[in-house]
Amino acid sequence: MGVGPCKPLPPSMTISSFSGDVYGPAGYATLRVALEEGPKRLEREIDFIIMDAPSGYNAILERPAMAAFQMVASMYHLYVKFPTPFGVATISGDKAGASKCFEINARLHTDYMDPRDHTLPPVEQNDHITVADGKTILISKNFPDNKKPVLATLLFEYFDVFAWEPSDMPRIDRIVAEHRLSLKSGVAPVIQKKRSFGGEKQHAIREEVEKLLAAGFIREITYPSWLANVVVVKKNSGKWRMCVDFTDLNKACPKYFYPLPKIDRLVDSSAGYSVISFVDAFSGYHQIRMAKDDEEHTSFITDQGTFCYKVMPFGLKNAGASYQRMIDTVFKNQRGRNVEAYVDDVLIKSKCVKRHLEDLRETLDTCRTYNIKLNPLKSIFGSSYDKFLGHMVSARGIEANPEKIQAIQEMKPPRTVQDIQKLNGRVTTLSRFISKSGERCLPFFKILRGENQAWNEDCAKAFQSLKEYLLSPPLLSAPVQDEDLFLYLSATDNSVSAVLVREEAARQHLIHYISHILHGAEVRYPPLEKLSFALISAARRLRHYFQAHPIKVMTDQPLRRILHSPEISGRLQKWQ
Repeated sequence: MGVGPCKPLPPSMTISSFSGDVYGPAGYATLRVALEEGPKRLEREIDFIIMDAPSGYNAILERPAMAAFQMVASMYHLYVKFPTPFGVATISGDKAGASKCFEINARLHTDYMDPRDHTLPPVEQNDHITVADGKTILISKNFPDNKKPVLATLLFEYFDVFAWEPSDMPRIDRIVAEHRLSLKSGVAPVIQKKRSFGGEKQHAIREEVEKLLAAGFIREITYPSWLANVVVVKKNSGKWRMCVDFTDLNKACPKYFYPLPKIDRLVDSSAGYSVISFVDAFSGYHQIRMAKDDEEHTSFITDQGTFCYKVMPFGLKNAGASYQRMIDTVFKNQRGRNVEAYVDDVLIKSKCVKRHLEDLRETLDTCRTYNIKLNPLKSIFGSSYDKFLGHMVSARGIEANPEKIQAIQEMKPPRTVQDIQKLNGRVTTLSRFISKSGERCLPFFKILRGENQAWNEDCAKAFQSLKEYLLSPPLLSAPVQDEDLFLYLSATDNSVSAVLVREEAARQHLIHYISHILHGAEVRYPPLEKLSFALISAARRLRHYFQAHPIKVMTDQPLRRILHSPEISGRLQKWQ
């Protein structure tokens, strides 16, 4: 602020915050403060104590300042009056603003972390806690040291909820969840001709079959009506994964229209929490049994024999929907309150450490009740941030996954259509964080449309500009229930864009970017129609925000008058 260095205070002086935290002030500075109501203005020099502490306020005027301005305050009416050379001035309090500051302080003054920290590293460090016989569970290093023994004791108490081997899984009761194929009537069974494998692939198939037999996941079958081949693919770790080619069987199964949760809503609901645990089920799909009548339909053939699944395998149509239905049934009393789940991604969230221990106990109790077994190698307890559904969530808000950003930063300029498709796919996964992504990536889309035949200078500039933008992606915020949100619109010759923001402590925080590239007749819309189209696109893409919050559209164009005019026709009447 250009006021020079802080003036010293006695070293022994401390300041206690409203939450009871004690801070040592850095010193004090004298600032000139002006209060005014129209022409009624008064200035005084006020000494401010400078502290490095989390707060929803930038400055607090205490009794010395009130005395300097000769203020008279009415707490009931939320007014202060003070004399000026031009008459008595009146300043009113802002109840809504004070409530927001109170909410910020409530979030900041937890016993865990300060949301104002700098950008989070991509991976949080974890400690291995031994619970029994050399078996370990992961606890975040950021978890308070004085609470780690309590957390370790809690996890040891629920030792039976974890599975280190497939034999540790009793599987979920059929009453809770069971997967049925519901084959279409009149469909003829398909028996695939056996494929041959050799070398490492054959060895990987043999090992997987032996492991599945030992765990009781498969059984041998002699006269199958359906028969599929196995497929072997290499994992990122370099090892081989055996899957079954259920293509023909899946064609014969109707679609199970069970709704999956909306990812944006789950991510928003997970942000702003100080303590988070991420749990992963041990071979989650294999914890759900196949219906007895459908087991033989999952038959597959290998050199070791012909087998069928007793549990729900990967690759089956509707398997994800069956698993989501099981999760919704099991956690029906916790979802949205202290648990968020999308298929096999389950997150436990809490505002403070004490509360998190209670939420963990409730969740582990639920897993024990329904015989759900967790994977200790993929579950992390007491974290302050981590990846959830492709985003980094923490008390600070929502951040882009640094691994996805790194994948774009390391890309070389695309040379083929397949390379450009890969680039567009990676940009799409980050589109929520990219302002006017359609305009930025327009040169790439022109190649895919056939308007440009090859990579040119415009593409190179756009590619470099995108990389520079992603060096510091924005921090997104999650809206508070029922608060007003603000929508800004943008329209250019080739695209329309919008950004949804919220206000907190007199600052605007980003929530979501959207963008749409115009094509066909859309390019020829007049400017006002393009802005209207941007509003309609935002209302469709961000429907869950529009239904839950009052939305204020910020524009200098007469959109309200146009969309409410009785004389409009055509597409404007449809948009109205």
